[in-house]
Amino acid sequence: MSKRDHIDELLAASPLFSSLPAEVTTLLRAKLTEVSIESGDWLMRKGDSGDALYIVDAGRLEVVLGEQEGVGREDDETMRVLRVLGRGATVGELALVTGDPRSASVRANRDSTLLRLSHDDFQELITTEPTFAAALTAVLGRQLQISGGFREDEPATKAIAIVPLVEGMNSEVIAEAILAAFDSRDDVVLMGRSTSDVGSPADWGRKLDELEAAHDRVVLVAEHALSDWRKFCVRQADRLVCLAPPEPPPAERTMPRLRGCDLVLLGENHPPEIAAVWLDRLRPRARHRVRAGAGRDADLARVARRVTGRSLGLVLGGGGARGYAHLGVLEVLEENGIAVDRIGGTSMGGIVASTFAYGLNAAQRRQAVKSFVSPRVRRPQLPPRSALVRTDRGVETVQRVFGDQQIETLPIDLFTVAADLVAAEMVVQRRGSVAEALLSTARVPAIFPPGRTAGRLLVDGGLIRNLPVDVMSQTGEGPVVAIEVGGRFDPPIDADGDPALPGIGETLMRSVLLGSAAAGSDVIAGADLLLEPDVSGMKMMAFGEIDRGIAIGRAAATARLEEIRALTSR
Repeated sequence: MSKRDHIDELLAASPLFSSLPAEVTTLLRAKLTEVSIESGDWLMRKGDSGDALYIVDAGRLEVVLGEQEGVGREDDETMRVLRVLGRGATVGELALVTGDPRSASVRANRDSTLLRLSHDDFQELITTEPTFAAALTAVLGRQLQISGGFREDEPATKAIAIVPLVEGMNSEVIAEAILAAFDSRDDVVLMGRSTSDVGSPADWGRKLDELEAAHDRVVLVAEHALSDWRKFCVRQADRLVCLAPPEPPPAERTMPRLRGCDLVLLGENHPPEIAAVWLDRLRPRARHRVRAGAGRDADLARVARRVTGRSLGLVLGGGGARGYAHLGVLEVLEENGIAVDRIGGTSMGGIVASTFAYGLNAAQRRQAVKSFVSPRVRRPQLPPRSALVRTDRGVETVQRVFGDQQIETLPIDLFTVAADLVAAEMVVQRRGSVAEALLSTARVPAIFPPGRTAGRLLVDGGLIRNLPVDVMSQTGEGPVVAIEVGGRFDPPIDADGDPALPGIGETLMRSVLLGSAAAGSDVIAGADLLLEPDVSGMKMMAFGEIDRGIAIGRAAATARLEEIRALTSR
């Protein structure tokens, strides 16, 4: 394709210029000059004068607000990305039209090639070519009327870079395994280190463009050494998947460009203290676990689903004994080969979620959950001080199951939700002891004493968020199914026609749910599917009815099974 044809094709793809007449396009083409910018560099800063507009030919730009001068993106918590611009998008046009300074900053998050129209050339076209001015005015007016501005769709995640973090890792073998784990619906191609033997980074960029045009996704395989090829992979990737072995990171490698990556913790055994160092160093957007033994293939498939936004997440709500229904739902999903890649919950939902993420099978989950709520672990505290029940035996029971297991090294991504009495806020527990997080999410106020940790007093998360769909859905890793077991309270009616008074335990547990009821509908709206097992006839304190609760959950999951299956096959 000639350069002229290439530019004409680009202008035809631009929302701003696609409607211009052919003769106007010819005038415009003659004024455009090519500009290159490396990933991470700024194209313009907020407050700069409007000296030009740009059309994206190749690469990606991001429009941001709130950045601080001299502070890298990874270290700047105030910076907010407004939108991401891909091929055909224009940037900087409003400053030319209005004469105002730049209203936001723009930086490259990939190596990018742009076509530049200077302020002087723009003004010349406006003043000397009435057809250009008329056409541009019409296009701007139409766009602003329809959408309030130019709508730029965020480009899809196309380039995924596999980046080893220490020397000696065979990243190509791992990349091949991840590649094989992608869904058959994905047209994925590998771009390995052999590419770096030919040409320059500009040649590699053109090759990447060709592969992206022909395939759904491109997996780039980097190397540990700080070579031009590794830098290219990191600059070009829409998503970084970094591989961390069970050894600490080199002290001299701060790795700021890798922050916000998907962190894959490798190895059959990954010490929590080492995982914590990697997490603190890279502040990943997601944490994955890939074991070396029998679970390796399943773990790699889970990484692929989460990275491509096709992983199923379950959110389990609180509801006391009614939460036994969660066990039934999980059993049906497992029996039908539906993989759950992420799980989280509150109160009894948090308890069940923890047993699943830990890797217990159905029978072990039943036994563990039953033991956690056994009357033997709920001993009265006399005289009552901060609560009616002592928790020493409950702590022993939970620790006997989970030991010193930490959330960050679980095979399944997990979170539980608690409420902090000190700060009056929701606490999402994604790191630390599984046993402590489980206990904290289920500490019903007045029944169990608060948990004390890091200056907080943690109690049952149902006070603030009984069904934390928003915590799960905000990561954008795939469909979310929420399971609501709080339900309506339908007490028996006394002879006088008034509701019978419930027991103190039922009253306290019901009261916990009132705190999160106001936010319920807005939060639950984020779920792709809501399951509501028919637990209306089951009391929240009916902890002896585990078989009944499981049967209710199984019935609810079976009735919606095809809908759940459809979510996972999008």
